[in-house]
Amino acid sequence: MVAGTGRSVLQRDAAELYDAATAFIRIYQFRDRDHALRYGLTVAQAYTLDILLSAGEQSLTALALALRLDKSTTSRIISGMTEHALVQWSRPAHDRRAKRIVASPEGRRRYQRLRRAIVRDNARLLASYPPAARQAAITILRQLVERAGGAPAAWSTPAGPARRTQRSGLGDP
Repeated sequence: MVAGTGRSVLQRDAAELYDAATAFIRIYQFRDRDHALRYGLTVAQAYTLDILLSAGEQSLTALALALRLDKSTTSRIISGMTEHALVQWSRPAHDRRAKRIVASPEGRRRYQRLRRAIVRDNARLLASYPPAARQAAITILRQLVERAGGAPAAWSTPAGPARRTQRSGLGDP
């Protein structure tokens, strides 16, 4: 095989991945938005609750990093969530400037209802595939996330993927 041919096949595959991922993300993102709104959440609030429920109590800085947003945007999200009783926060005694943020019981309830609805949709989408194909698709998606630099910390632990699937992840199967 000529080196240039392998590169052109790789470029073609990369372009096809872009097209497929863009189409899938667009559908998935709007579906998540519609589901989230149905349960009284915005997509940003749902992602925030996902992080808080999977990783536990977070500082504003850590939450902003996990959401890939700046601190001021994250602060506005948290302010709105506080007004709607979706999160609770406190200031640690050792650093009164810091905020420690957790999901409130109401936030947990709404998020869990949203997640159950999305998991039901995922089951419908995956039903026509054999178990091995489903697991291969999940593995490839997780590897792509990891290689793109966005793997959740939970995926690094031996029991990480199973734990994350049980506890959070808007679109986890």
